Amino acid sequence: MVHSHSSQAGADGLSDADRQLLRDSTRDFLASRWPSASAMERVGDAAAVTALWRDMAAQGLSALGADPAEGGLREIMLVFEELGRAACPAPLLGAVIANMALAGAGKAAEPLQQDLRMGKAIVAASLGAFDGDAGAGKVACRDGKIDGMVAFVEGSLGATQHLVFTESPAGVALVDAGAAAVSIRETPGLAVPSLAEITFAQATAVSIPVAAGRLRDIALMARVACAARALGAAQRAFELAVEHAKVRKQFGEFIGSFQAVQHKLANCLISLEGTQLVLRNVGESHDKGSEDWRVFAAAALAFAGPALREVSVQTHRALGAIGYAEEHEAPRHFRRVHADLARFGGAPRSRAELADYLLGPLA
Repeated sequence: MVHSHSSQAGADGLSDADRQLLRDSTRDFLASRWPSASAMERVGDAAAVTALWRDMAAQGLSALGADPAEGGLREIMLVFEELGRAACPAPLLGAVIANMALAGAGKAAEPLQQDLRMGKAIVAASLGAFDGDAGAGKVACRDGKIDGMVAFVEGSLGATQHLVFTESPAGVALVDAGAAAVSIRETPGLAVPSLAEITFAQATAVSIPVAAGRLRDIALMARVACAARALGAAQRAFELAVEHAKVRKQFGEFIGSFQAVQHKLANCLISLEGTQLVLRNVGESHDKGSEDWRVFAAAALAFAGPALREVSVQTHRALGAIGYAEEHEAPRHFRRVHADLARFGGAPRSRAELADYLLGPLA
């Protein structure tokens, strides 16, 4: 991780210069270790993802979320944005969730925390009843055993540990991925690699208490991180569409000279800039300790959902047939945007949260 030596950082953690350095170094690292030309053929290769994860740990990225002084929500979102841009399936979401949930958990969590920092552990985290989607499932943990089913789980490919949010009692359960009482079923969809459904049948678990309010906050930060990843994917797709518009000709003219194309791409840029601003505001508010960060997050997610999906659709149209060619990187960005924004209840859930904040919950 980047350590701040700037006098401007102060209580806010890293400075703007440090964040730019983090962005540049992450982008360069991913361009070297997960190049676009071979990204799709390696996306289902557990060995390749594991090797990538160890290299990311060497860069300090696997420790994100463990210590706010070393990197807060702004830094988490920045790295997720770069992962989206690179169409990289690194198992960072589980690591960030684990780092935040296990902070201050004591000796029971130390082995996993150490393995995460070294890149030896890959965590598939499931939010269960805290996910926000009615189909996400939930589990019960009693007497060191866990039962139930959770869905929409990311990072099961090559995972060494499952971390599951539990509602009663509130906390997290840690389960070895190779346990016989754990069954994993891939659920193919827009997400690549596929999300998974995991069933636990009296699986041995280490239960660690975490306050329900803290679990809800971690789940909200996971939603924001996935929105940042969708932003990175949409930004990259937009860049591809702009470059295509400069060289593709129809009727003897570059399509970038057509007003219809210009207007659509201009609207895309407005949506991208707007999403970046509202997400940045969430990160700053959270890292500076504002109590309003949660409502800002709901507002940002309510805006980002339809805005980025529209960007994805319009850049797909601007690219034409290229947008359907699996040899090109454009389709993977389309899938990432839609997969990340549909999770956790999507924009409808965020609008409902805003309604509760403004009008009060329904009686």
